[in-house]
Amino acid sequence: MQLCIIAGSGNLPLQLAKENKDAFVLCINEHSYSKSFENKSASVSLLNPDSWIDVLKSNNITHIIMVGKINRPKVVNKNLSKNGETLINKINSLGDNLALNLIEEFFKNYGFHILPLSSFLKDCLLPKGFFPEKNIIPSFQQYIIDSAEFGINLLNTISKFDVGQSVVVSFKLVYAIEGQEGTDRMIDRAGTLSNKNKIITNPGPVLIKIPKIDQNINLDPPVVGFETVRKCIENNFSSLVVSSNGTIIFELKKIMNLIKTKNFVIYVV
Repeated sequence: MQLCIIAGSGNLPLQLAKENKDAFVLCINEHSYSKSFENKSASVSLLNPDSWIDVLKSNNITHIIMVGKINRPKVVNKNLSKNGETLINKINSLGDNLALNLIEEFFKNYGFHILPLSSFLKDCLLPKGFFPEKNIIPSFQQYIIDSAEFGINLLNTISKFDVGQSVVVSFKLVYAIEGQEGTDRMIDRAGTLSNKNKIITNPGPVLIKIPKIDQNINLDPPVVGFETVRKCIENNFSSLVVSSNGTIIFELKKIMNLIKTKNFVIYVV
């Protein structure tokens, strides 16, 4: 097996590359940069998928893992190949999950195997329960459980519309549903609303981030990093709800050290 890490933005591609030094890294321009990696690497334009295939084949790649955030391509007077124009126009007309399925099909048509991120980051999945494992006031625990149940039902209901992986709720009040802005910006948006209209009797809002129904978790599993948790705490959230078999918690040790000093809980369902 010859592995290629297709690297978007963020720290996760860097960590994965360090842990897999024999892997080739394909950097997406304006998202990641070859000089950041010690691995053998190359850079390609997001707007030229034909060049992706050329680089992968010339380096005898057989298996691919996609890591990090990659924004939808913005096409403004660009010279696109025929394949590039067709693929990018389709991607920009679809929801996230359908677009990812299209990308996966594109690579498979050239004989490449797509590997799930979770197979490389098994230490980043938590078992079911509350973390940190400390005494939690029963009423607070019940508030998180009730909010989680409501938020998960909401996410499952809107999954068919291929909307984001996250919602922010407080019991049965919805503060935000993730759109194209991404999780961190949604947290800021929800935080502004909740802090402006704070319900005194409730703890802070609850961020819920789990896979959508039928989500392509090979290419886009829900990922929570230190910055996401820090933003939650900064915006006076009370807790984070994730899936035991679907949400990857990146920088887990760093996150646990942080929440031990704060009144913040991670609930794994």
